Amino acid sequence: MRKDFVFRNYVWLALAGALIAITIIITYTSKAERLGFIGTTVAAALGFCYFVQKQKLDELTLFRSLFAEFNERYALMSDDLEGIRTENHAIDSKQRMKVVRYFNLCAEEFLFYEEGFIHRAAWRSWCLGMKYYLEDSRIRKIWDDEVTLDSYYGLTLELIEAGAKLPRSSKQR
Repeated sequence: MRKDFVFRNYVWLALAGALIAITIIITYTSKAERLGFIGTTVAAALGFCYFVQKQKLDELTLFRSLFAEFNERYALMSDDLEGIRTENHAIDSKQRMKVVRYFNLCAEEFLFYEEGFIHRAAWRSWCLGMKYYLEDSRIRKIWDDEVTLDSYYGLTLELIEAGAKLPRSSKQR
């Protein structure tokens, strides 16, 4: 079961679980035992709801922090990257390092996306940006050289292209 499904439907999941448990309790326990078991079941359902809400808030806070950090780091390099992309001459070693730093940022974003801490809509936007830079044959050559070193946490061109095709919203399927 995916985490985003649980985050969207935790109330219904808790209610369904409690109703199933209460049905079993009523069916298989004596009248004297029922009240205690039902109370425990209701407490467990409420505890589950609290836990999911807390987890969702913690992950949203982490996402906000990561999102701000990644965008800040990208903002510091975007002018250089755009300059490299629009120039028509060979990329020198200093420019190459700037491109490699960008690839490292992309790989970090991918790592956190894979762990479920980056929203799909944000990942989609970042993938579209990566595709934009990789359309430049000189930048693509650097990518092709670098990706063979397997230093980008498994990020591949295929995963970038798949990410760029994700729906704009996680609610769209």
